[in-house]
Amino acid sequence: MSLYKMGIFSHITRIGNKIANGIHSASVVGKKLTGSISRVGHKLASHAKNAVSMIERVPGLGTALAPVTGLVRSGIGVVENVADLAGSANKLIDRGDKIVRSGQDALNNRDTAGAMRTIREARDLGKSSGKQLQRASEVLGSARSLAGQSGGAVGSSKANLMKNVVQAREQARASASSMF
Repeated sequence: MSLYKMGIFSHITRIGNKIANGIHSASVVGKKLTGSISRVGHKLASHAKNAVSMIERVPGLGTALAPVTGLVRSGIGVVENVADLAGSANKLIDRGDKIVRSGQDALNNRDTAGAMRTIREARDLGKSSGKQLQRASEVLGSARSLAGQSGGAVGSSKANLMKNVVQAREQARASASSMF
């Protein structure tokens, strides 16, 4: 190989290493972010499920707030889906970082077979990423749908709650008047 080609290859290697190191730094931040979203989302969903279950067990209140608790349960499902997607994104970022590192190694060692393996792995990762983006789009659509439904459910639950309060008051009056 001539000195000219060696100089160009060295220059390309240096640039490739800088790019790979930048991608690695971004992946570290991305993994921290998606890991936190996944962890917090699952905790939030768990606590919300417990709270909704407690409300639903209270006689009268549980039935009066059934439309709202149903809506909240749907929201909890969306939060769980987002947390699951963040977990999947975390795995994809980790896999992408490993691919970049293997490409960097292939570049530094001038390993053409390793470079071809890296290219195939990157293509497969692209397909996986496309599937996850499709799933994320579906979750976004369900979140928008849920946001559109929330207005009517809250209004009807207020009416049910008021009806139940009036019935409970009348039952209390009736039982109080029968005592005297």
